[in-house]
Amino acid sequence: MFLKGSKIFRVTSGVLTVGLLVAVGVCAGIGLLPRLELERDNRDVAIVVDYRDITPLAEDEGIPTKEALGFLKGKGVGGLMVKEFTIDDVLYDVGPDLEGLNTGVELGIPIFYRVAPAQTWQLRQSLETTERVLSQFAKYPGAIIVAPAGEIAAGYPDMTPLASLLKKYHVPVAQIEFSRQWGATQLNWLSYPNLIALHSVANDEVTIRRIDRATLYERLVRSAVERSVRLLVLRPAVSGNVKSSLENFGSEIQRLAEDLRSRGFQTGWPKPVFADRAGWTINGFSALACSLVFLLSGVLYVRRMAGYRGDLMPINAIAFVGCACVLALVVWKVGVVARLVGAFSAALVVTEASLMAMDDPCHPWRSFARGVCFAVISGLAIAALFSEPVYMLRLRSFSGVKLTLALPPLLVLLHDMRRRVHSESLSEFLSRPPLWGELALGVALLMVLVLALFRSDNVHFIPGFEAQIRNNLERFLVARPRNKEVFMGYPCLVLYAFAAKWGLWTRYREILRVGVALGFSSVVNSFCHYHTPLFFILLREFHGLWLGVLLGVFATFGLKYFLLPLWQRLRFLTE
Repeated sequence: MFLKGSKIFRVTSGVLTVGLLVAVGVCAGIGLLPRLELERDNRDVAIVVDYRDITPLAEDEGIPTKEALGFLKGKGVGGLMVKEFTIDDVLYDVGPDLEGLNTGVELGIPIFYRVAPAQTWQLRQSLETTERVLSQFAKYPGAIIVAPAGEIAAGYPDMTPLASLLKKYHVPVAQIEFSRQWGATQLNWLSYPNLIALHSVANDEVTIRRIDRATLYERLVRSAVERSVRLLVLRPAVSGNVKSSLENFGSEIQRLAEDLRSRGFQTGWPKPVFADRAGWTINGFSALACSLVFLLSGVLYVRRMAGYRGDLMPINAIAFVGCACVLALVVWKVGVVARLVGAFSAALVVTEASLMAMDDPCHPWRSFARGVCFAVISGLAIAALFSEPVYMLRLRSFSGVKLTLALPPLLVLLHDMRRRVHSESLSEFLSRPPLWGELALGVALLMVLVLALFRSDNVHFIPGFEAQIRNNLERFLVARPRNKEVFMGYPCLVLYAFAAKWGLWTRYREILRVGVALGFSSVVNSFCHYHTPLFFILLREFHGLWLGVLLGVFATFGLKYFLLPLWQRLRFLTE
């Protein structure tokens, strides 16, 4: 593809790469404008309480529930959860909680209505009950939102009847975060785009996982700031020495409301932000940006493998841009191609950013800057391609996360063997007996890769000490950097530069290069969280960069001035 010719008409690959990255940044910025506008306007957040949680608090104070709820409304309550009673609620008649519904309407508090679970033979009666409620209370604009209760949604396995009823009355569905309810996903798809994200922590989870009030509070704030959740369900404390009173619960609500306002939110009832944007899809600029990134990353890797770093003819650049435009057209029109290009773009970007950051150990900071800039600009291009409602509402997830974790370390390793960055080529490595140290490092590396793949999107597989580290970082930095960047990627990058400059560990430093690749995979994957505001992602990456490099510098100083001298003394004593 790259032709030779007169030197007058050649252009350096570095200049061409910079020019293409500028074009990627411009196209990605244009493609992200609708998302930025939405993130700017979607600032209403409502604190929701359960009506039946307020009743015992009111009884303790000797006042009516309505009066207690009015007090909490003044503190910041913006929504009221009301459920249907079932045969298990022996103190109440089966049917909707009319007391709660009427109290919410009288106080002007919007309703979050929970449809009770129903068997197939009960579905008709359940739908009739729900329709009576909606016909009476849905006439108030924006006054009600619905979600099924229980482990199995009413109507499962066919959620069409309930979804049709909600559409009839233009009632949005609460999209409950991390829900494992049978039928919830189907209902969300059928109700798209009339959805509003909601975060709730049940009392059973609080008890089983021993979640304290500070952690619960931080989870609610984080869901609004980091994941664009706009309905936050807060329940009073129910256990031990922290049992809530009406006054204490009101203080918690007021604190949460003030904290949200200090972060730029408004305490008001949110609207389904995509209801008027159902036709919103990716645009041509987004497709072109990601196509350029895909081809550029692939071509740069091929050039590295071939060892070609010469100048290029302008015709090469013209042909490259032409191919990118053709691919962009296909990406724009064919969803399957868009998903494949996006997934492989992420993996190739991670690979190139990692190699770019380790290019010049003699001038490490220059290489660091190039690698990080390449990863961030390319990440914005991938974000632009998938910044459409079905991804931002998490109805569909990015298909390249696992690939981004697994493929780049292998590509980096293959490149290093091919270009003799490692002390041996692949054929030489395979033709000799393995060393015990290499076997130990290989097993350790394989375990790290398996753990990274398993933990991806698996929030429950987190040990207690790591959860505490995360909470502390979130408390002090707000936008918590991701662990693979802070504790692996950037420290490995600094340590590799030190080891390469001083000629240390020539046989074993490959483990550091693979660690760099895993760190950059985390950088790129951050941009694949399409429900997270872009400025939050950029702040997270900034914190990850400075904190990870700082940890790497500390590790390098400890290695150079303590561990290496100590090792030399121990070797001297054993000789």
